[in-house]
Amino acid sequence: MSLPDFSTQAELFSTAGLSASLFTTTDRYRLFAKLVYPRLAAARAKLEQCYCSDNGRVAIEPVLMLGTSILQFLDGVPDRQALELLRYHAGWNFALNRQLGDEIFHPSSLVNFRHRLEGHQQSALGFTTVLNALEEAGLVSRQSRQRLDSTQMFGRVARISRLDCVRESLRLALEELEGALAPEMRPVFWARLWERYVESQTDYRAGSETLARKLGESGTDAWQLLEWLGEPAHSELASGPQAQLLARVFAEQFELQTGKTAPVAREKITVAESSDLSARVPETPELTEIPANSREGQTGTESRGAHGGSGPKCRCRI
Repeated sequence: MSLPDFSTQAELFSTAGLSASLFTTTDRYRLFAKLVYPRLAAARAKLEQCYCSDNGRVAIEPVLMLGTSILQFLDGVPDRQALELLRYHAGWNFALNRQLGDEIFHPSSLVNFRHRLEGHQQSALGFTTVLNALEEAGLVSRQSRQRLDSTQMFGRVARISRLDCVRESLRLALEELEGALAPEMRPVFWARLWERYVESQTDYRAGSETLARKLGESGTDAWQLLEWLGEPAHSELASGPQAQLLARVFAEQFELQTGKTAPVAREKITVAESSDLSARVPETPELTEIPANSREGQTGTESRGAHGGSGPKCRCRI
């Protein structure tokens, strides 16, 4: 995959050209543009090692991808929201030497970029230099610096993006079902899921333990809804596009196993499932956080069951 032409020169009428009127000298995005972005541009030569210079289609600019990933970490936003900010947010565009209206990419490209850095052992690329700039700009405290490394930064961005993916899939499925189900036909857990995924939003700036708990919670809720949709009486509802999307996301992000909840590879959430095949509402599965040591986005399903209690378990790659 070849690289595009790259220039740090801002266009005359770009967001950077209007910086004096839009951003004060202490604005965090102005500080990023002044102190951090030049370090990212200087690291481009090392980023080039992750790409084939004379083969394949032109890649998305890696300096933009790395800068976007850092802003994601600083602002606590998942991939999907990051692309919305690139489209509409003047501060993000100024920080990354872009202008509003510039072409953007698909959110999954950020996942591919993190995999590319990992595959070329470049996850720590220029991180110390960039961290120095973040500290100089006051965007990262010295206390945070002592605990921060590239694995933590990219891992957190990946974790909140996975949580957002599952939550958004649940929201879309619930909204699709609302139009097809009379209130008396809805499952007993409907109000809880509706309040959690349609009427509420998650603070993605929460701590890692909170995010891991919420991801496990989302996995449990997705499994519970899919189990209900799996009943013969609900087969027509299960064939809806958003219900099928939820099933696909669940299969990509979680695994069902038989046995007691136990640590498995990487930072995962394990969700116990019931062997009771009766038509009752599933019980809340048990959740366990697992340490990380495998590649982001790896998927696979070992077994699937029906309604909830003990038995198979679901584990989530985060």
